[in-house]
Amino acid sequence: MLSSLPHHRQPFPLLLVKGPQRATREVGISRTPFTIGRKPDNDLCLDDTAVSGCHARIVQVQNVLILEDLDSANGISVNEQKVDRRHLQDADSIRIGTHRLIFLDDRTDGTEETASRDMSTIAQPPFTEGFARGEQAPASPAGVIEILSGRTAQPHYRLTQPKSLIGAQDDAVIILTGWFAPKAAATISRRSDGYLVSPTESGRRILLNGRLVPHEHPLSHGDVLEVAGVTMRFLLPSPTKDRLYD
Repeated sequence: MLSSLPHHRQPFPLLLVKGPQRATREVGISRTPFTIGRKPDNDLCLDDTAVSGCHARIVQVQNVLILEDLDSANGISVNEQKVDRRHLQDADSIRIGTHRLIFLDDRTDGTEETASRDMSTIAQPPFTEGFARGEQAPASPAGVIEILSGRTAQPHYRLTQPKSLIGAQDDAVIILTGWFAPKAAATISRRSDGYLVSPTESGRRILLNGRLVPHEHPLSHGDVLEVAGVTMRFLLPSPTKDRLYD
């Protein structure tokens, strides 16, 4: 019997960067300010005519990251709402030009405690120290489900629990919202050796990369699942930054 995989934190937040004609890549935010724009000297360079030369930046206030628009021509949106300045939270979806950036941050547990201290008496720590002081680098970051088509409550989900249910019932992690969505369509399990997908008692068919999955089956980075009319892709972020997804 495989044991459940403990939740490890990433050493620093990540951006999953998705352009219209490029492979998804991930970039680690290991320092601030972190600049985003079309010019090559930005920390994140986006080759996109809809992106200004210096479009936006991410700054740190204590242990909180804030996205700021730098008077760009076309602005920025977070979770489909146009913003000038926004406190970033785990799983936020950022739209800059034709690119979508998914912000991933495992550091939520200590944020409120840090913010509640007297800011006038605390020296600003180096950015990377504020994320993982006293902790080891994660052995296995949490997987991510990216919705490619179909009706769900949000475009992406983090798989941090030992079991993540796909369905319409209240305790589902990946929430299906179609009229005829089953309460429980499939389950993704997080184990010591990786992730597995398995059918539920509902008998709903699961396709993995176009092939029927009758029993529990391991998931690999980039696998495409089709469940109850929803197509989704499994992503497993690397602990290292600036990895290009194949």
